Amino acid sequence: MSVSKNIKPTRIALITLVLCLIASAAIGIMIVLIGDFGERQIKILGTVAALAAFSLISLPSLFNLERRQYQLAARPGIFSALIFFLLILIIIWGSDDFGNEIIGKSTFTAGVVAFGLNHILLLFIVKPGAKVLQLVQKCTSVVICFVACILIGTIWVEEMPDPLFRILITLVILDVLGTISLPILSRITFKS
Repeated sequence: MSVSKNIKPTRIALITLVLCLIASAAIGIMIVLIGDFGERQIKILGTVAALAAFSLISLPSLFNLERRQYQLAARPGIFSALIFFLLILIIIWGSDDFGNEIIGKSTFTAGVVAFGLNHILLLFIVKPGAKVLQLVQKCTSVVICFVACILIGTIWVEEMPDPLFRILITLVILDVLGTISLPILSRITFKS
């Protein structure tokens, strides 16, 4: 019974991430030392890297599912990360027919949704006490949503006007500012 209590989704994801990184390193070293960088070796390396990326991207969703909080974002977060991973596998292992535009755009869309939702869930791991920090947390989440919408819209429309590009860069800067400053400011206010 104590064994099952220690096996948590975040622990499984972290172990998977470390194992994938070790496997990637081992495969990479073998390819460099004895391989010929053949198609199959590159596909295996890509698969292991995709699994590591899936584990990393899905950690905030798993963390929140494990703690039974923010379920409305955590469930779609893990689902979109899984869809993104599966689409990457289709691209890696599929025939040339799978390299079409719809699969590429769908993969990009699933990746943006997965990254965006898990980014927001990562922000909400921090529990700021001050109202100002809660406002920063919520505003940064809204900025992430706008960035995701612009990116998804642009990939499907296949064009980004210069003013929209400037707005996107501005929003990305605000996103980075909020993401980096929130845990630091939360820690400072908690200490004081």
